[in-house]
Amino acid sequence: MFGMILLATVVGGALLTWLRIWNRGARRVLDLLAVLAYILFFTEAAHAIMKTLLDDTVFMTQVHEVLLSWPFLISGSYMGPYGMSLLFAQLRTRDK
Repeated sequence: MFGMILLATVVGGALLTWLRIWNRGARRVLDLLAVLAYILFFTEAAHAIMKTLLDDTVFMTQVHEVLLSWPFLISGSYMGPYGMSLLFAQLRTRDK
């Protein structure tokens, strides 16, 4: 399973890098999606933390409910390949 996740991150990052290089419009869409994913990811995490603090269950496992949240999972799964694509693009520009 770990290998599949690692492979998907690298392949997804390579695909997003190709899209960023291929089309300026695609780059803007990918960046916009990353901003939305970033906001959604941290909003969901902050919500889980605030709920845990307000319910006074700080040392309980309630905060781990965020790991089952679909907004958290979807946004987090986009940010991995997106970050990898930025690293690939940076490596590409360094070689020039």
